[in-house]
Amino acid sequence: MIRKMTVEDIPDVQQIAHTAWQHTFQQHIPTEVIKAYIERTYSDLMLKKQLEKTMVLLAIDELGNSIGYLSYTPIDVDGESELTALHMLPGCWNSGYEEALLKEALVTLQEAVNVDVYVDQNDIALQEFYAKQGFNFVESFPELFEGVSVNILHYSLPITQPAHT
Repeated sequence: MIRKMTVEDIPDVQQIAHTAWQHTFQQHIPTEVIKAYIERTYSDLMLKKQLEKTMVLLAIDELGNSIGYLSYTPIDVDGESELTALHMLPGCWNSGYEEALLKEALVTLQEAVNVDVYVDQNDIALQEFYAKQGFNFVESFPELFEGVSVNILHYSLPITQPAHT
């Protein structure tokens, strides 16, 4: 089941984020950097603010457990939206829930010109997922993440064609 996240879901999202980040990046980003980032970015206050500014969808398995989430921005004045996070518990990748999360998000983004996503080069599963879903590679660029040098890959999914004026 896919549903909108509520304030009551904050502990579940925090656990998913912590587990997913550790699993994906522990070999590339120091543990203390990940921990500090998660504590700051996924604090109760920050997640409440995120709920006000973005849409967050939660994946719930057959047993009623939260196993993943996807967040995205509203469509901006240029007709663009950004997927800001897609995290699944490690054993839940390729379960179909990640596709269900994206599909649900895209239903609400039908009026967008395109949907962008930025992926760390070390997150191979996410790169493969977005490519499989029709996202096109746009560019790669270096970035400092909490003082650690990373390489970011930009993907975009065209949704509608802009009107010609």
